[in-house]
Amino acid sequence: MTALVQRAARVPALAGSLWMVLGGCALAVAFCERTQIGNGFTVLLGDRYDAVIELAILEHWRNVLRGLSQWSTTFYFHPAPATLGYNDGFFLYGLAYSLFRALGIDPFLAGELVDIAVRAVGFLAFHAACRRILGLASGWALLGAVLFTISNGMFIQDLHAQLLSVAFAPLLALLLHGAATALRAGQPRLLLAWGAGAVALHAAWLMTGFYMAWFFCFFGVATMLAWLAQVDAARRRRLWSDLRGAALPLLALLLLGVLANLPFLTLYLPKAAETGMHGFGEALFNTPAPFDLVNVGEGNLLLGWLVALLNEWLRPGYPQWSERITGLAPGLLLVFGLALVWLLRGRGRGASGETPAPLLRAMAVAAVVSWLLTVRVGVVTDWLLVYLLVPGARAVRVVARYQLFLAGPVIAVSVAYLASQARRIAPATLALICVVLVGGEVNVQAPVSLSRTRELARLDALPPPPAECPGFFASAARAEPEKTAEVDAVYSHNVDAMLIAELLRLPTPNGIATFVPPGWDLVDPGSDRYRAQVARFAVPDLCALDLRTLRWDAHPRG
Repeated sequence: MTALVQRAARVPALAGSLWMVLGGCALAVAFCERTQIGNGFTVLLGDRYDAVIELAILEHWRNVLRGLSQWSTTFYFHPAPATLGYNDGFFLYGLAYSLFRALGIDPFLAGELVDIAVRAVGFLAFHAACRRILGLASGWALLGAVLFTISNGMFIQDLHAQLLSVAFAPLLALLLHGAATALRAGQPRLLLAWGAGAVALHAAWLMTGFYMAWFFCFFGVATMLAWLAQVDAARRRRLWSDLRGAALPLLALLLLGVLANLPFLTLYLPKAAETGMHGFGEALFNTPAPFDLVNVGEGNLLLGWLVALLNEWLRPGYPQWSERITGLAPGLLLVFGLALVWLLRGRGRGASGETPAPLLRAMAVAAVVSWLLTVRVGVVTDWLLVYLLVPGARAVRVVARYQLFLAGPVIAVSVAYLASQARRIAPATLALICVVLVGGEVNVQAPVSLSRTRELARLDALPPPPAECPGFFASAARAEPEKTAEVDAVYSHNVDAMLIAELLRLPTPNGIATFVPPGWDLVDPGSDRYRAQVARFAVPDLCALDLRTLRWDAHPRG
């Protein structure tokens, strides 16, 4: 009876905690979406190029789920095979998008809702990971989840929506933690359950956005090595004993991993061989210089003014937006530095306050060491070793994006440190530190420029294609400029055509992606050679679609 009374007494507290977490999640996500909410979702995240490329791939998955398209081949870049492999796959995003589209939501709003859903997953998973893995109280876990969700670097760069998939990192960490706990406890069934979840999630994550899924493995290996380097021989022997005792379930998980990753491997390995991936020169250009480690952009609420002054002084003419602007807030790095000293002195403690916390220490050391590998001084960087030796590294063009991933571990370690020191810091000082940490993640330059109103109006004005059209090519680009003339000549007509192709399920040789098929050169439809290039690459008798007038021509002349 006493136990029942105690459980009943805990219900209101648990309900209150749940509502706090859900309320915090709603506020953090709404804060990230504040510009879109303010304009009534008429202007959305991203621009007319990257955001619409993503929408075309999301619409591809909707077609796949409806049985109208082969999973590996899109309606754009026709007739090349396995065309999904020229870009990130957006698989998990496509599942959520298809659900929103099934509810009657238009493509542009459905894409925005996917971003909202991914942010929410990241918040909830980060909170749960702080609670379960690090043993933090709910309030500290909430702080960590807020910092992770509104992260300054991610906010600047989230016009590349696939990078938002960093939200799956804490979820995968939870699954791996469950598997590790079951391994130590000698529970093979739980090990299989948690492990299978981790294997399936990571396989789906790879098919969604390669960068963040690869960074998770890169950081995970570094963390494991750091953990093994610091624990005593007895703990390493126990790990080896646990692994031998669970040989069968681990072998089953290995086989499951091979099967789960077969779609990714069969799609992307041939494309990697075909394209050669990225040269080291591209990676070198996009590695962070020392200043980029703390470059929070000129739109940062607290330090944007200082970044602008330093840019003018150290590198005049540096753009307000760059793919290398992924730095971590100096306030957060200061707390992380204090946490690192605290941990290396052996003062890190687990949730009970009685046992050392080698995992926390390993995360901190792995973050520092792996981060230093990315830094470039002049033309010298240790990333060359990673590029040459680590599988998959050649597919990473923007090395600076690793800082977006590292924000999660850095935040987790920093918040764990503050939680451990809370009783030693005056409440007013502690509150000020938390305010500075949150303020350091606020950026006022939202990458929001995709006009949902304009794009829907264009699609509504597009008449149905002639019945005899086996496919189409874009014969002219729309008149409105988006970026520079050189960029527009490559992207404008191709991006429009690929989305229209997926919406109408009508093949087109046009399209654009990270890589393009062999022989594809369909740029600048106003040039004299454009029609000849279309005829050389595409199947014959295609209709022409003039994207300036939105008119079809069933019998275009060369």
